[in-house]
Amino acid sequence: MTNQNAGSPTNKEDRLDTPGIPPMQLHHIGFKTAKFLEMREFYRAFLGVHPTLEVESMVGFYTFDLAHHRLVLFHDPTCTNQVPTSPGMHHVAFNYTLDDLMRVYQRLKHKGLLPDMVMNHGPNTSFYYRDPDNNALELQVDNYGPDLRKGLEAMRALQTHSNPLEALGVLVNPETFLKAWQEGATLTELHERSYAGEFVEGAPSLPIGRAAEEPTGDTSASKGE
Repeated sequence: MTNQNAGSPTNKEDRLDTPGIPPMQLHHIGFKTAKFLEMREFYRAFLGVHPTLEVESMVGFYTFDLAHHRLVLFHDPTCTNQVPTSPGMHHVAFNYTLDDLMRVYQRLKHKGLLPDMVMNHGPNTSFYYRDPDNNALELQVDNYGPDLRKGLEAMRALQTHSNPLEALGVLVNPETFLKAWQEGATLTELHERSYAGEFVEGAPSLPIGRAAEEPTGDTSASKGE
C-alpha cells in the first residue's frame, strides 16, 4: 500500500493550485442570538421550518425539507445589537418559483411581515425582509425561470451599464406586482413590466443595506398599528 501524505492530491489529475471545487449546494445557515424564542418563531413563519433537534438554552436545528437541518440558532444571552459599520454577512437569499413567492408574500403579509424593499435586479426579482436580530433576508425568483444561463448572461450584461446605480435594478411595489400576477401575468411579463418601471409607484424605497437603529422584531408598524 502506498503511503499518502496529508493534504496531497488523491488523484493524478488533482492540482492543489487550481480554483476551489464547487460544493454540491449551500447546506445550511447558522445565527447566534439573544432572542432565541423570537427568532425561532420568526423562522417558523418566514421559512416554514420545524425542529429536528433542540437543546434547551443552547441551540436548535431546523429544516424545511428532508435535510437534517437548514437553519441553526445558537442561544447566546451575551449577544448585543448589530453595529451598522461592522463587517460581516450582508444577507441570505432563498429562491422560489413565481407562484410560491407570491403565496409566501401574501402569507407573510397576513402575519404582519412586510418587505423592506422589492426590486427587479434584471436576472432576478427580490423581496427583502429583516428578522428580529436585523439580519437581511432575500426571497427571490429567477426572472428567466430554470434557464440559469440566461440569468448569468443578463447579470454579466449589467457590467457595461452606463449608470452603476441603475444597474442594480428597478424598485417594485409588491402590491401592484401581486395584482398583475393575480390577473394572470406570466413570469416573463412581470419581469418585463417591472423592469420597465410599471410597478415603481408606491414602492418601498429603503436601501438594501440600511442600518436600522433597532432590529425590526416588532411588526406592529408593518400592520399599521
